[in-house]
Amino acid sequence: MRDIVKPEGWRGKCVPDTAFFDLSHWPIVMARFPELAEENRVARLLDGLDSILDEERPYVVIWQIATHDHDDEPHEDEKISNQWIKRRKADLNKFCRGYVYVVSDPAFREEFEEHLDVVRDRLFVFPMEIAQQQSDAFELARRMLGKQEANV
Repeated sequence: MRDIVKPEGWRGKCVPDTAFFDLSHWPIVMARFPELAEENRVARLLDGLDSILDEERPYVVIWQIATHDHDDEPHEDEKISNQWIKRRKADLNKFCRGYVYVVSDPAFREEFEEHLDVVRDRLFVFPMEIAQQQSDAFELARRMLGKQEANV
């Protein structure tokens, strides 16, 4: 496990679980969705997102997709995640400047784009985009941060 390093100016006591979150590019957060077999995966992920939101500063998340299909998520985990979204939706929409998902497989990218079309604007006011590779994701994330900051 890597040492927990707080980004410069991090105000919170808690830093997200480094197994899921990399804050070394703050306010761009590298994150990965946990695999089904990972212990306490949903709680660890949501606690990490809480820590980020509790900073009350703009940020963008670059997400690495899990290897399992979204339909394989256990119902109880889905329920917990949905309750968290309801509870933190206002904060997400206030501080998050965007989500970028790294998806290199063209077939999965098309399928995932359809999923995002359903979610976009229904839950969040921030953009949700797909990048083919990490370098593209960073460029999108920087743009999302710059665009939103110009509008503040």
